[in-house]
Amino acid sequence: MLATVESGIEHLTQAVNGLAVESIDNLTGHALGDDLVAIRRQIDRLEAEFVRRVHRFDRDNGALAEGAASTVSWLRGTCGLTSSAATDRVRMGRMLNELPMTMESFREGRAPFTNVSLIARLADDIGVEPTRTVERTLVDAAEKVDAGRMWYLTSYTRQRLDADGALDRDNRDHERRWFACDQTFGGVFILRGELDAEGGAIVKTALDALTPPTGPDDLRKTSQRRADALVELAARQLKSGNLPETHGQRPHLTLTTTLETLRRDDGAQPAELAKVGPIHAEAARRIACDAVRTIATAAASTDAAPADAATTANGAVLSVGRASRTIPAPIRTALVRRDKGCRFPGCDRPPEWTDGHHIKHWADGGETSLRNLVLLCRRHHRMVHERGWVLRLEPDGSVAVEEPRGRPALVRRL
Repeated sequence: MLATVESGIEHLTQAVNGLAVESIDNLTGHALGDDLVAIRRQIDRLEAEFVRRVHRFDRDNGALAEGAASTVSWLRGTCGLTSSAATDRVRMGRMLNELPMTMESFREGRAPFTNVSLIARLADDIGVEPTRTVERTLVDAAEKVDAGRMWYLTSYTRQRLDADGALDRDNRDHERRWFACDQTFGGVFILRGELDAEGGAIVKTALDALTPPTGPDDLRKTSQRRADALVELAARQLKSGNLPETHGQRPHLTLTTTLETLRRDDGAQPAELAKVGPIHAEAARRIACDAVRTIATAAASTDAAPADAATTANGAVLSVGRASRTIPAPIRTALVRRDKGCRFPGCDRPPEWTDGHHIKHWADGGETSLRNLVLLCRRHHRMVHERGWVLRLEPDGSVAVEEPRGRPALVRRL
């Protein structure tokens, strides 16, 4: 009887089975760390072998023989790879077949998969021959640096060896830019898009400036702080008044409400926010705290109506007064000089990131005066209105706040 020789795949299966049943309960953190490094190195070596065999399979049209349209589609259907991952490995196989130093380092586990894929991508972009002139340098780096620094090195090499090609690629990336801001039937907005490198860097730099926590009580996720930063950028641009006019007016959000709604009277109709629809009275009170206000009043009779007066659907005269700020500019200036930023305890947001908040709302008869106003950033202004925090301006000028559930007051002094 002939003895059978176990294949490499069978040995591999046995080795992985052995790892799978091995107990790790008693391993120290140091031992586990060593295991993770060793396993990752073998995974990279397996990736190298996978890529080597993918190249042979692709070169011999194995996918067509198996009834698939392409190697990528075959890998996607049979190996569970995404289209991007499958394309990456097919490209790597073709490029690394021409870059023996890179492939050797990859197969021996010295250079990790991510760094090798960056070399293969570079060769695919600028050509194998130019890449060979710097292959030794690239392989040495791939064996030592992390993926971020390797990306920088290959980008630098691309600019140095093929500047015109890099420019063409940048132009293609710029042409692919897109952005969508779609509102769902639930009222929320979904943002999707893609920017080129420079455009993305501009947006991210601006967002990063507004992303740090506002203070020790800021428990928002990083993604939530980033979302709030995007809204803050737009809000500040609207406040600046520097945007182009639309239909003769500066762009702005329009809140339509009644005094009864702002007073939270029983049975008052909901406020309306343009492009949003009905909103809660407390949200309307927050927006109305610091806004440009236009008062419209309706009379039952059209007698002695002004020539330029509008009428409602039932024929009543609608008299529209002049627009005025709920917090006049001189008071806002004095408020900024006094508060120097958000007054919520622990918050460090500067004045330009804040709204003026009426401690006793003007709709409830509160004065628009320094003794009834404080600056609050958008997040803390929302906490006071929609989240029910209680805010007080003490006689000594300090600001005290209490959570709705009555936790001890936080105090911020001037």
